[in-house]
Amino acid sequence: MYDMRLDPEGNLLPGKSWDDPPGPPPAETELMLSMLDMPITIDRCFVEICGDMPAAAVLTELSTIESEAGCRDQWLTVTPGELERRLALSERQQRAARRVLRVKGLIGHRRKGPGPADEYRLLWPVIMAQLRQKAAERTAHIAWPPRRPEGVQP
Repeated sequence: MYDMRLDPEGNLLPGKSWDDPPGPPPAETELMLSMLDMPITIDRCFVEICGDMPAAAVLTELSTIESEAGCRDQWLTVTPGELERRLALSERQQRAARRVLRVKGLIGHRRKGPGPADEYRLLWPVIMAQLRQKAAERTAHIAWPPRRPEGVQP
């Protein structure tokens, strides 16, 4: 309902009259609400190990859900609707992202009963191993430990 004179049931709000302007046009209101909507966050390190932006978004979101629930190393029940609401990814995009994450061994996934919910488990040992590998690749050109050049006195 975009008429700012009315409550959700369509009744005129107290202090409003039919002569009052109805408020901004629906498209303007929708634009404002979309700009104020929750941002989608993607951890850059997950983009590197996933090689796929939607998969990295799902991995980031699952790690956030796991952290919010306080249940590390446990199965998380998440519906496709919840991921769509959080990430704006269609079910088809979610399936593709899930496939990438499973193939790379970053998550466990199983259907939960006859309902729409899925269960996910983040496989942190694999995630951390891949993050370490990427960090080693990025820094392979750096000599370590540093050595004092020949002829330089302490």
